[in-house]
Amino acid sequence: MVKCSNCGVNVPDDSENCPNCGNSLIKTEQENEQKTEDIKDDVLKCENCGSELSENTLFCSVCGTKVNIVKKQITKVCPNCGVPVEEDITFCPECGANIFTGEKNKQELTSTNKSFADKIDLNTIIKPTAVALVASIILSLIGLLIGLSWLSFVIAIILSVGFFAAAIDNEANAIIFGLIVGLILGILENPLVEVMYGAFVAGFYEGFLGSHLIILVILGVVIAYISNIYLKESILNITKNFRGML
Repeated sequence: MVKCSNCGVNVPDDSENCPNCGNSLIKTEQENEQKTEDIKDDVLKCENCGSELSENTLFCSVCGTKVNIVKKQITKVCPNCGVPVEEDITFCPECGANIFTGEKNKQELTSTNKSFADKIDLNTIIKPTAVALVASIILSLIGLLIGLSWLSFVIAIILSVGFFAAAIDNEANAIIFGLIVGLILGILENPLVEVMYGAFVAGFYEGFLGSHLIILVILGVVIAYISNIYLKESILNITKNFRGML
């Protein structure tokens, strides 16, 4: 089987055109062969004067400079994505395909095709959930102290869940993580108000503003998903740079 360079569909080796998009497979094969030939035609040159050198030359015949022979080992092209790879490489560093067969890593494909339920592993979210929950409680108390009222809990969820969800391995675990943190913080909302202001204010708070449990749960899930899918790299880079400064 070969992979169409236009639409990515796998087609039989003897096909001249892709049955999905009509792309010429003969042309694609010729282009890959040309890439390989271009890579193999690697000419050694003198670093001092730029003269072409034969393969086993130790000193340049023009200027006498000693030749530092660094042979390029890039002699193959990935059949899946067309990227040049080194001679001793088995799996393409760009797309992960096997250089000899063009097939993707089965374990990677299995992981990608897992259902939402199969991706859930509660053991991986115990620690980040505990840390995020502690952080959200502290942030909520600070917010209440400076008079932000119920917005204290919203801000606490955004900051704590948004930050810690980036480190979770997949979006399914991140969603469960955000749900748990939002749920527990929502349950603790009125007790935290009571701790900060006393029972009388807590009773007034609950009677006047009510509970924001549903809002915090939904917000926790949404923020966790967005952070894990779209902000993972940025947040992890910030964390890495911060550690480097310490």
